[in-house]
Amino acid sequence: MDAAGEGGGPVTYDQIEHYFNSLEGPTAQERIDCIFSSIISLLPPPFVPAPEAAGDDDSDDERFSLTSSDSEASDAVADPPALHPAALGDGEDHISRLPDALLSNIISRLATREAAHTVVLSTRWRGVWASTPLLVDDAHLVGADGPHDIPVVRAVSRCVAAHPGPVRGVRVTRIPFYSHEYALNRLVADLADKDIKDLILFNRPWPLNMPLPEDILRCASLERLYLGVWQFPEITSAHPPVFDKLRDLGLFHCIVRDEEVNALLAHCPRLEILSIVMSYGSPSRLRIVSHSLQVAVDWNSTLDEVVVQDAPCLERLILQTTDTRRPLKIVGTPRLEVLGFLDLNLHELEIGGIAIKAGMNVRARATVPSLKILAVTVQFARNQEAKMLPTLLKCFPCLEALHIMVIPSASLNSAHDLEFWESLDSCTCLESHLKTLMVHGCLVHNNEIGFLKYIIREGKSLKAVGVDPSPKNKVAIDLVLASFGESYAASGGVSSGDIFHAKVDGHFTFQNAIDMTLDNPFCVDDVLVSCF
Repeated sequence: MDAAGEGGGPVTYDQIEHYFNSLEGPTAQERIDCIFSSIISLLPPPFVPAPEAAGDDDSDDERFSLTSSDSEASDAVADPPALHPAALGDGEDHISRLPDALLSNIISRLATREAAHTVVLSTRWRGVWASTPLLVDDAHLVGADGPHDIPVVRAVSRCVAAHPGPVRGVRVTRIPFYSHEYALNRLVADLADKDIKDLILFNRPWPLNMPLPEDILRCASLERLYLGVWQFPEITSAHPPVFDKLRDLGLFHCIVRDEEVNALLAHCPRLEILSIVMSYGSPSRLRIVSHSLQVAVDWNSTLDEVVVQDAPCLERLILQTTDTRRPLKIVGTPRLEVLGFLDLNLHELEIGGIAIKAGMNVRARATVPSLKILAVTVQFARNQEAKMLPTLLKCFPCLEALHIMVIPSASLNSAHDLEFWESLDSCTCLESHLKTLMVHGCLVHNNEIGFLKYIIREGKSLKAVGVDPSPKNKVAIDLVLASFGESYAASGGVSSGDIFHAKVDGHFTFQNAIDMTLDNPFCVDDVLVSCF
């Protein structure tokens, strides 16, 4: 369902609920809970793991200002009698004698509730808590019976209000902010005033068009910002964002106009990673113009078009596409090294203003010499998809690693399938650069085996072929083993480490996609075995 309702407006709770309830099976709430859980699973690990016993009854909770009914933030730092718990040994409080820097380090490793509880120990501990950059995670404030909306909303907001700052990080993924607009506005305004650096802010999960407070645009100290299930505020020339330090921006199932995305790219001079995740209809088009962006991710969104217009620093373009056809236009990206998964059924590739077609004569303007790693989704039974593969090898002449995600088909074998691959000549990529081929899935039919034979035959620099160890893949495995075994024997037994069979058992994840420390985001968990 598109993110635009009747008349072109954002989808409302009533519209989406009516749509989901018209379907057979789970209720609307069950369906959206499933979607929301999928989104949350993409997030990085929490700053501090939630305590296993979080939410256990504790008599201190009633006097703990973060969840009390008193609205005055100053009560959070009231001075109760100092506590000196008995310790094993001489009964002295040796921990409180430690240097402030060490105590601050201890507090930074505690869950939100436990860290704030240290203020009741003594005046000194209260000062240490106030001087320690604040970490808040609503998972630490949820009771054993589940996410009790009002207490958690109040606790998160008051925790930030009670702390003088700076705020190191806030992670909120369990709070429905609907009907809690005041607490939401207060929270975001306080975060902007207290130099928030890392913010993960999700509305759980209704309504889809819940307005995000405009104060989010004032969070000038942000380095990472992940937003989920919000309607992003309108950006105007009078109120531009001040994200001078922002490096990582993720928009998860948000309603964001194309103009807002363009403005964010223009006003984030240090932005390195941009992720559009599960956005349905808004934004409708991703046009990348950024002189700092290094990674762009389209993850299960329904974008109508992706255009890399002017991105001199872009190194990775990551695509995890739903069943929506779209043009993919690569214009200005001289440093692009990683591209995928390029879906040959859904993506209409254009390079340098030239539409890439199977079997075409590839001109220099239609090549990306910088590309080193390419991941492709292909169904070999569709001739146009299969025939696009050798064309792509010409478009990316310096390719070093090729990943093929095989979509199974029930097509019958035919001699014509083999004849196509046997008639192909080599290219610069195969003759001089391609070192690794990873096949995710099984190669069963003649057209699939023909492709593998072609790569092995013409790949003069090929050193590794990874295939699925499934019994269904026996023909492909035998071919790889036989081919590399013959090559090894012909080499007289030298350079044995250069020729091996690779087992593919890795999985492609969102966090891998944006992790710049990984050389290849598509095969993080691949295991190399059977060295000849």
